[in-house]
Amino acid sequence: MSPGEIGELVRSVRKTLGLTQAELAELAGVGRRFVIELEAGHGRAELRKVADVMRAVGLEVSDEPDPIEMVRTPSGLVSFRTVMSRIGRPLSVPNRLWRLEPERATATVTLPHSVYWSGGDGTFDLADERARRLVYRILIHEATPPVMAEFMDGGLLSELWDDMLISPDIRAPWQPAVNEFRATEAA
Repeated sequence: MSPGEIGELVRSVRKTLGLTQAELAELAGVGRRFVIELEAGHGRAELRKVADVMRAVGLEVSDEPDPIEMVRTPSGLVSFRTVMSRIGRPLSVPNRLWRLEPERATATVTLPHSVYWSGGDGTFDLADERARRLVYRILIHEATPPVMAEFMDGGLLSELWDDMLISPDIRAPWQPAVNEFRATEAA
């Protein structure tokens, strides 16, 4: 693909997703000027940044779009891609983790029946670590991106992550978002 073709593809997908250039830049972790130059087909773009921008809109080098969904969180826009578990279940995986307001992150919540369908009323106290661990595991396995964004806090997930019982095929696609969150929080 030529720089012009990449730029046209990125612009087309960005507009389809309803993103501004500034929102795409934030999502990809690059400057708005870079997105403008990339979409204009300037050939001097750094390949790493081009790949970051393409991944932010669900494109890989193959130029086949991944199914993605954009969700606005308290920490900004997050893109979710769909991956298949080893048993063929579609799972939503974020490109990065987000923070909730502290009182929301530790509130007593009732999960929707689409997520918690195994009996009981689905009410959990997220201030309790055992309950939070169960809720986060349920969300990772069952939730749509908007439901995850409503109930999951990146910092609290990061604290629980290493000890959570999650199969490797589900843990692997989530790991980069967890690693990035930890690195950002440590900086």
